[in-house]
Amino acid sequence: MHYLEKELYEKIRQDASIFMFLQDAALDGVWYWDLENPEHEWLSEKFWKTFGYDPSKKEHLSREWQDLINQEDLRTVKKAIYKHLNNPQNLFDEVVRYQHKSGHTVWVRCRGIAIFDGDGKARRMLGAHTDVTELKNTEHHLRKIKDEYETVFKGTQDALFLIDVVDTMQFRFIRNNPAHQTQTGLSLNMLEGKTPQALLGDDAGDTVSQNYQRCVDAKTTIHYEEVLYLPAGERIWQTTLTPIIDQGVVTQIVGSGVDITARKALEKALEKRANYDGLTNLANRDYMTHTLIKHIRKNEPFTLVFIDVDNFKSINDAHGHSAGDRVLKTIAARLEKLTKANELVARLGGDEFIIIKTFTQNEKDRHTLVDSIFKTCSQPIPINDHSVKPIKISVGLAHYPEDGKTYDDLMHKADQAMYAMKRKNNA
Repeated sequence: MHYLEKELYEKIRQDASIFMFLQDAALDGVWYWDLENPEHEWLSEKFWKTFGYDPSKKEHLSREWQDLINQEDLRTVKKAIYKHLNNPQNLFDEVVRYQHKSGHTVWVRCRGIAIFDGDGKARRMLGAHTDVTELKNTEHHLRKIKDEYETVFKGTQDALFLIDVVDTMQFRFIRNNPAHQTQTGLSLNMLEGKTPQALLGDDAGDTVSQNYQRCVDAKTTIHYEEVLYLPAGERIWQTTLTPIIDQGVVTQIVGSGVDITARKALEKALEKRANYDGLTNLANRDYMTHTLIKHIRKNEPFTLVFIDVDNFKSINDAHGHSAGDRVLKTIAARLEKLTKANELVARLGGDEFIIIKTFTQNEKDRHTLVDSIFKTCSQPIPINDHSVKPIKISVGLAHYPEDGKTYDDLMHKADQAMYAMKRKNNA
């Protein structure tokens, strides 16, 4: 047995604190160093096995390990040992790199304590090695993930923001990325540390917080649309919230938003083009058909009014098509004034109009409606320096459910009634 190994065992028997140190720290290697003869150093078998070497082929000499340690780290170790020997309060605790026999790097945490004699002179040093390679690799992996996250967070065109979950219905913004800052007009300084209420106002902040709480309660990603009034203006957002869960508890929320204001405006424009007449802005035939069928399915009583401009061709012939367009737009506006909420005015095409009227429960109401239509439509329509008068119309009514219970029956009934009046007007 090596004399330093024997001496160590004797020291352990004499000083319980040394044993406690070993018990706490000696995980992947123990070394015991003769400071009076610095070349002499006993190293445990596990020390060499950590680096892939056969302990029996290694001498208990300090130069053995100094050939394996990273030379930059060796200089750091020497400085740390010197500081510790001069003042034991300066703990010797360094993480250094060794080269494994196979060539890869082994990260080692090296700790040690100086052992002094009765005169206060440091004669020995006891140390322990812990292989922390896996920890360092994990740290490297986490740094890489963090760097990748930062690259994505800062580089993506999606507006990203991070929220801290403080308590139930209590949230605080942590940060937002450059895209979010640009699209919302909210700088990091404006957002950081603020509650939704402090940032957006009480009402909007409460609404936003309710959505955040839905994410917390669901513990899963949620999507929704919201309208927010921000420094950059009113915007419609498609928002996605993803919870960060730690031991079953949502601690933070990652939010991402896509500004869909332009898309919504386009959808609205396309919807209007599909459902409304381009000249008069009234509902078109398709939308009118859909509305009429909906009323039938709900079994809601209503009156279908079919209106035709009798002298429209003569107006076009006498004044031109622009005048005819002006007449159609004016009649459309006048008919809209005769309707209430849940009622509809539509242009079927040409000079034909439809009104779906729900407040006509008796004959008096129906006569009043027809009189109003004639009165408002017969008013002169000014065009340039003159006016078109009189405007002649024919009107036909069909009442649901007494005149029919299907779309075709009601349209046919109203059309017949309108043409009956037209024939009477032309007689």
